[in-house]
Amino acid sequence: MPLSEEKIAKAAQSYRAQEKTIQFGMGGLDDLERIKEKNSDPLPKRKFTGLSAAEMCETGKADCVAPFARIRPLIVTAPNHHLMSCIIQKSMSTVMSAIFCFLIRERDFVNAGRSILREYADIRLCEGRNEFKNVDSMVRGLRLRAQDLNRWRFTVVTREPVDRFLSGFIDRCIRVGDSCFGCGSNMTCFLEAEYKRATEYAFADKHGLLKPWLTSEDIHVFPQNWRCNMETTYEKYEFIRYSNDPSETLLEDLIPLLRAQNVSESSINYIAESLRSGRTAHSTVTSAARTYLEGRVRSSPYLMELIVRLFYNDYKLFKYSLPDLDTFTKNPV
Repeated sequence: MPLSEEKIAKAAQSYRAQEKTIQFGMGGLDDLERIKEKNSDPLPKRKFTGLSAAEMCETGKADCVAPFARIRPLIVTAPNHHLMSCIIQKSMSTVMSAIFCFLIRERDFVNAGRSILREYADIRLCEGRNEFKNVDSMVRGLRLRAQDLNRWRFTVVTREPVDRFLSGFIDRCIRVGDSCFGCGSNMTCFLEAEYKRATEYAFADKHGLLKPWLTSEDIHVFPQNWRCNMETTYEKYEFIRYSNDPSETLLEDLIPLLRAQNVSESSINYIAESLRSGRTAHSTVTSAARTYLEGRVRSSPYLMELIVRLFYNDYKLFKYSLPDLDTFTKNPV
């Protein structure tokens, strides 16, 4: 079914707004004095001095957040290539949704002037066409038999936990300006609040209790392993490692996968060149805010210990190197 004039106009308006954002920047992200003012409070010392990241969590001494709490996933599919991808916010979710749309509607996508880097959720070309809430609904919707699934590749993009946390915090609490649980743009306050909320959510999920209502902040920050029904399907997934420079691990993992599923070389080149051509309008990685806040979190034993307590199972399950909590500088930013 062709797009309505209203939807075409809405997409064009969104694309223009994104280009303007890229050209003129996002409010607040380069206001370094204000960001420093909100993030210059003295930081506490580690709570579990002398314990490594693994020792803290494997012994249960540090109340690390449990794995596999359940957040309803979103799955996008390319049935013509027997491919599916589970979408995780702040792990290239918008771009992966656009790539899978391109794979099932290549000609429509190009003819409509769409861009893999500009397909935001509210204007996506493939809305409702290749999207499912879980694997079971995918199987039913595509009328797949058990033996059919053997031909399918299950994928998910994962992101190094500090990198993803910073992206989520800067996006929601500085760029958008959400209240962030009353913390505003104070990163320490926000990280402490999300650790507490994640602990409560995981406990409620495990014991069948009423779970806290998920906020936009939670969805952008809570552990990645809580998506995609990973408690039962972890072994099925192939993990694509996000990289801020697409030419690194992202395309190293993605291109062989696409090639193995008979995606044409011209289509692979289109995807690769699209990813290399720039960033999404909401990318924060090159901002002054990102540079300062990354230095602050990565140099603080207290903040990095909290990161580990919140994301330990993401480090473990997705094979990211755990930080050595005893090697940080004694004078954090």
